[in-house]
Amino acid sequence: MNNTEQIQKLEQKARAAMLSVYQNDTDDNAVRLYAEHHLEELEPEYWLKNLGTATPQPLQILKVLELSPHIDWVLGEDENYRIDFTLPEEVTQYVLCVELDRDEMVVGISMES
Repeated sequence: MNNTEQIQKLEQKARAAMLSVYQNDTDDNAVRLYAEHHLEELEPEYWLKNLGTATPQPLQILKVLELSPHIDWVLGEDENYRIDFTLPEEVTQYVLCVELDRDEMVVGISMES
């Protein structure tokens, strides 16, 4: 598997994990918190431009998240993959960080700044 294929595979796993966590109705849900926070903070014009609606559902926000350009895809010893996702146009300081271990199993998801 080449590097591009590996990155795409890890990104797909991370996106699937975010969707799974979002659908879990726990109080400590970073994915849901991220979506709801940004729905409250960003102007309707932003959502209209990026999602085609001024009042999107929280789940729609997950579909427009982009990979942060600052991801290091090469692991050092005893490191996990930390895949950061953010909203387009640099409108937030927050990222959703999906952490995968060397076996590409989800370790956790957190909202970070």
